[in-house]
Amino acid sequence: MNKSKSKFIGIFGGTFDPVHKGHTEIIKNLFELIPLDKVIVIPNGIPPHKPVSVSSEERLRMVTSAFKDVDKVVIDNREIRKKDTSYAISTLKELIEENVDHSLVWIMGSDAFSEIDSWYQWQDFIKMVNIIVMVRPNHEIPFDSEAYKLLSKSHTIDKESLNSGSEKIYLLRIRPIEISSTNIRNKINEGKDVSEFLLEEVNELITKRNLYQ
Repeated sequence: MNKSKSKFIGIFGGTFDPVHKGHTEIIKNLFELIPLDKVIVIPNGIPPHKPVSVSSEERLRMVTSAFKDVDKVVIDNREIRKKDTSYAISTLKELIEENVDHSLVWIMGSDAFSEIDSWYQWQDFIKMVNIIVMVRPNHEIPFDSEAYKLLSKSHTIDKESLNSGSEKIYLLRIRPIEISSTNIRNKINEGKDVSEFLLEEVNELITKRNLYQ
């Protein structure tokens, strides 16, 4: 293995229904705090946990537009191409095979991590990769959750250690951005202006294509 060419790659999946300024700002903030060479952004095709409001293709179009000017971000459409349920573990296995010479870290919000035990084959998943959990204010991980037990066993405060091995969990306090896709969808449905929450091109796509009406 040629160490000099080894890269440190973040994986950031989500429904992005719709993608908003919070998503892009989180990734910019992440690059400031963690020495990642790139982040692979993966829109879910058919998420197992929640229904989506617009088609996979529309969400991919919005995500591509939102991140096009964010340096070191690559959009990956593998889950959308598959046309079946998007399980994180399947995607992770593929990415590990494709990046044998590189280190991968999975990035998720504390709200998703709090429900990790509802993920398909979650116990196998957490053994395969290091995880960065982005903690927002007022989204602490419940004491009585499986996720909290996991933290007590696998938590690290050494962000350099994320670049090797697996099963380490790093809590990252990010700049608070209180925007939610659910609120945006509700506001659009009520005919309210949401331009302050969305990048201009994403807002134009939503308006032009009558999404979330």
